[in-house]
Amino acid sequence: MSWRLPAPRNCRTMLADFQQALADLTASPALCVRVLHDPRDLNKRYQLTPREQDRLLGIVRHPGMACACTVYRANRLAPLAMYVPRTCRALGPLLREVVEAFWAEFVETDVHMFIETDRFCRFLQTRIDNGQEYPPEVEVALALEGVAVAMALRESCTDAGLRPASERERGG
Repeated sequence: MSWRLPAPRNCRTMLADFQQALADLTASPALCVRVLHDPRDLNKRYQLTPREQDRLLGIVRHPGMACACTVYRANRLAPLAMYVPRTCRALGPLLREVVEAFWAEFVETDVHMFIETDRFCRFLQTRIDNGQEYPPEVEVALALEGVAVAMALRESCTDAGLRPASERERGG
């Protein structure tokens, strides 16, 4: 005889929307502000029970949430600061706008630092190719550091699924 009781038929086995909402809130201070101003925004985006919504609102209102958002953003910025420091320095005050746009386009991060940094380099290069103007030092730094990152990424990826998309498409 099993010690477990059967799960109610309508019971969710995973709190997927709650977990996704918490992750999204941590990744986006702007979403936190929107939810603070209009808590109904949570129900527009996620299927939450009243208890889950109350918990998320409590989390968003907690002073520690600002710290959680900062830590998340610092973790996303760290690979860029480590592997493309000249590019970051060359961007100067434009860095914030560029990383905000990058994070908006690539919401999901990759814990593989070279994948994340290569993605950023390609994002910035695409902006340059599309006519976005940056100081000339940006293009020079990006050209040098982008190649180094791409090479490091290729060397670090032993699993075919982790190889850069351009290499997988060539069958390399």
